[in-house]
Amino acid sequence: MRLPAEARFEPVMRVCVNEIQEDGSRCCGPRGGIELAEALEAGLARRGLEIEMKRFGCLGMCTRGPSIMLYPGNSWLLRVGPEDAPDVLDVVERFIADLARRKPA
Repeated sequence: MRLPAEARFEPVMRVCVNEIQEDGSRCCGPRGGIELAEALEAGLARRGLEIEMKRFGCLGMCTRGPSIMLYPGNSWLLRVGPEDAPDVLDVVERFIADLARRKPA
């Protein structure tokens, strides 16, 4: 089944907030992922950016987290923390603008 063209271009930002790894290794939540998600939610609202933000339990990049994945395109932002939120929001703003330019009419 093919999705309508507009459905394929809806931007989503996935932020890892995983707090526990079964093997005891480090994960994103305690390393700033939760605070990062909070800062990004506030920043998205402040800037009026139209992107769905989802908090994820694990994005599979624990050794390089906190991590963010932007969809479509599966672009990654790795080793980001709450202090990086303004820079992340700048990237997200450009990401949304780029998607808008590529979106079919």
